[in-house]
Amino acid sequence: MDKLDERLLWHGDAHIDEATFNRIFGRVLAKLRGSDDFNPTRTAQHSGLDRAFLYAIERGEKGVSLFTLFRIASASKQSPAEIVRLLDRELGSETKTSP
Repeated sequence: MDKLDERLLWHGDAHIDEATFNRIFGRVLAKLRGSDDFNPTRTAQHSGLDRAFLYAIERGEKGVSLFTLFRIASASKQSPAEIVRLLDRELGSETKTSP
């Protein structure tokens, strides 16, 4: 395997850059936002995170640490594993449609 640029990661046979990863993660959170348990105001209140920060994550402008992922999951009554599964699925869809 060739040395991978540390700003990229492999997903299947495709490379994904950090900006794309953040955008897709944000899209996953935005899709989850449809439930009352996962609205940004409630999630911000219960996670201790700023609502503007949560919106920046949804827009793909900010990335999150594992600690932040667990805070978001806990506040929104979602399993961190389920959020990661959804992210993995979205990454797979993105890489299949990319040239």
